[in-house]
Amino acid sequence: MTAGSSGFAVFAASAVFLVGACIGSFLNVVIYRLPRGESIVSPRSRCPGCGRQIGAWENIPIVSFIALGGRCAGCGGGISWRYPAVELLAAGGFVAIFLLDGPGIPLLRDLLF
Repeated sequence: MTAGSSGFAVFAASAVFLVGACIGSFLNVVIYRLPRGESIVSPRSRCPGCGRQIGAWENIPIVSFIALGGRCAGCGGGISWRYPAVELLAAGGFVAIFLLDGPGIPLLRDLLF
């Protein structure tokens, strides 16, 4: 393996991690809303404590949880660790599949199915 391909592998694994974290964030929406009979499309995400709508910068997978110290920016109420845990598990799963499959059609197949 050349140095150039090693750099690509790190970049690709990072991109796959980010996509996995975003999928994990969407899974959190599904996990929270489906049992309550709520739409997974709208309204936008909100604090489960105070109901305040969450801004885009507060909804970045994993990063926002760390930046906000696990608390709502509005009411200061605690945010469940389930949210970053699901995002990290999804991101880690995506990276594991990437490491097993490498880039290509098998990766897309395995990530989709």
